[in-house]
Amino acid sequence: MKQQCCFGCFWQPCKASGFRFRLKVPAPPEACVECLLPAVDGDALVEEMLSSTPVRLRWNLSAQQIDALAESLIERSKAKADFVASAHASGVPLTWDNCLQPLVDEDNEWSVLESIATFPGQVSTDKALRDTCTAADIRLSAFAVEVSSRKDLYVALLAFSETNEAKSLEGERKRCLERKLRDFRRVGLHLDEATADEVKSINTRISELGIEFQKNLGEDDTSFSFSAAQLDGCTESYLKERRQEDGSYKLTLKYPDYIPLMERCKVEETRRVMEKGFNSRCLERNSAILEELVQLRHKKAQLMGYETHAAFITEIRMCGGAAKVKSFLSELGAKLQPLLASDLEALRALKQADGAPADCQINAWDRSFYCKRLEETKHQVDHEELKKYFPLEVVTEGLLGIYQELLGLKFESDSELAKSAWHEDVQAFKVTDAASNVLVGYFYMDMHPRDGKYGHAACFGLQPGCDYKGSWQVPVAAAVCNFPKPSADTPALMSHGDVETFFHEFGHVMHQLCSEAKLPMFAGTRVERDFVEAPSQMLENWVWEPAALKRMSRHHDTGAAIPEALLTSLLQSRNANAGLLNMRQICLASFDQASCGCCCCCGYGVC
Repeated sequence: MKQQCCFGCFWQPCKASGFRFRLKVPAPPEACVECLLPAVDGDALVEEMLSSTPVRLRWNLSAQQIDALAESLIERSKAKADFVASAHASGVPLTWDNCLQPLVDEDNEWSVLESIATFPGQVSTDKALRDTCTAADIRLSAFAVEVSSRKDLYVALLAFSETNEAKSLEGERKRCLERKLRDFRRVGLHLDEATADEVKSINTRISELGIEFQKNLGEDDTSFSFSAAQLDGCTESYLKERRQEDGSYKLTLKYPDYIPLMERCKVEETRRVMEKGFNSRCLERNSAILEELVQLRHKKAQLMGYETHAAFITEIRMCGGAAKVKSFLSELGAKLQPLLASDLEALRALKQADGAPADCQINAWDRSFYCKRLEETKHQVDHEELKKYFPLEVVTEGLLGIYQELLGLKFESDSELAKSAWHEDVQAFKVTDAASNVLVGYFYMDMHPRDGKYGHAACFGLQPGCDYKGSWQVPVAAAVCNFPKPSADTPALMSHGDVETFFHEFGHVMHQLCSEAKLPMFAGTRVERDFVEAPSQMLENWVWEPAALKRMSRHHDTGAAIPEALLTSLLQSRNANAGLLNMRQICLASFDQASCGCCCCCGYGVC
C-alpha cells in the first residue's frame, strides 16, 4: 500500500519501465514495502506479470526465466516478511496496513508467481523444463517452510493481536489473523529454539519428499507388450489405437490404457500383470520415500506434543480428531459388511461361471472386470454402446451449458488465451455473469494424456480471485484430465465414469471461479480441508439425472439421442457394487490412518 511520504516512490520515476531504485540509506518507517525490495534477477519480469490484467499468468518462460522468477519470488517474499518484522522491532505502532496487509498481498503474489514457476512441471512436454519446474518447486517449498518458521514474524503478529485494532477485526480479517497465528504455532514456534529448528528441518524434508514422490509418478513411462490373444475381450477400437508394426500391442499404465483393459480383458494373467504394474509404479524409489515420510511425520508430531501424526493433522479438521475418524470408519465398515458379502458372492458366481473353483477369491485384478460384468448382466448396461453417445465434444458442450444455467454464468471460448497456453490441445474460456456481464474469471481445459503430464484428473487453481491493491483480481483455474484422444476415424468417446469425473473436476473449477472471498487465504477451494470435495461431489450427481444426461449425449455417428432403455439401465445400476466400492474407500482411509497413527517409528505403522 502506497504511503504519502515514501521517499522511495519519490525517486522511482522509471519504475514502470522495469527499473527499480534501491534506497541507499535506511528507509523511513513510512516507506512502501515495495520500495524496500532488493533489485534481483527476474524482478522486471515479476513486475510485468503482476501489473498485467486480468490474467497475470505466462506459460512461455524458458528454464532460465523460471529460475530467475523463483529467485525473485523468494527475494520479494523475504523483503515483505523483513518489513513486517523490522517494523515491530523498531517500535513502529503495528496496524493492519503495516503488519497483515503486506503478508496478504504476498500470499496472492506468491500464489500467482508460484503457479507460473511450477505448474508447467505438471503439463509441459519438455522434460528439461519439467525438471526445472520441479527444482523451482523444491526451492520455493523450502523457502515457504523457512518463512512459516520465522519467530520474529510470529512475535510481530502476536504483538499486533494485542492492539485495539486487532481486537476489533471482523470477518475475513479476523479469521486471517487467527489462522496465521495458529499456523505459526503448528510449526513449533511456541517451543524452545532447538526443538523449533528440528521441526523446521523436518518440514523442509517432508516437502522435498512429497514433490519427489509426485514427480516420479508423473515421469513413469512403464509399458507392456501383449499379443492379441492376451488382450481377448478388449474392443477393436481399443486395440487399433495400440497396435504396433510387429503386430503386438503396446500398453502404458496411463488411465486410457489401464482402465479399459482392467474392465474388458478376459485373460486373468494379463489383468494381473497390469494391476501389479500399475500399483508398483516407482515402487523402489517411492517406497523408500513413503517410509521416510511416515517416520518423519511421526517424529514431528511427537516433537510438537502429539501422540501421532494423525492426531496432529485431524486436530484442525472438521472431523474433530483421530479417535472420531477411527470410530467413523469402524462403524461404517461394520454396517457395510452384509452388503460387501453380497457383492463379493455375486462376483464370485460370475468368476465361477468362467471356470474358477467354488472357493475362488476376487483378487485385486478381478474387481473391475467382474464389477463391469455384473453391471452388464444384472442391470443390462452396455457400457461400450453407451460410449458411442458420449463424444467428448458433445459432453463438453452439454456440461458447459448445464453449469452456465445452474450458476447464472456465460462461457465464451477465448482463442487468444488458448494460443498462449502450454499446449496446443488446451482450450481456454472467459467467464462472465450472465445477468450483469461482469467478468468472473477464466479457465483452461487440458483433456488428453501426454508423456510427462500429470497422470490423474485434477483442478489447479492458478490465480486466486481476491482483492489486490485496490482492485479485484479475477480467478483463473485449469481442469487437467486424461480422457482418450480422438483417432483418425473416431472421436474421443467417454465412458459414463469419465463423464462423472469430468463433471466432478469442473465443479472444482467453478468453486475456484465463483468464490467471493476477499483475501487470497480463503479464495476458491482454500476452505476447510475436509470440505474441499463436498461441492464437486454434490455437483457430480447431475450425471445421474436423465435430463442432464440427455443434454450431454448424442450418438457420435448418427446424432441420435441416447435410447430410453439404455438410459434406464444405466440409472438402475447406480448402486451396483456399492458395498465393495465403499469398503475399498474405507480400506484406503484406514491404511492412511494406520500409517499415520502408529505410536512408534516402525515402517508403515504395523506394530
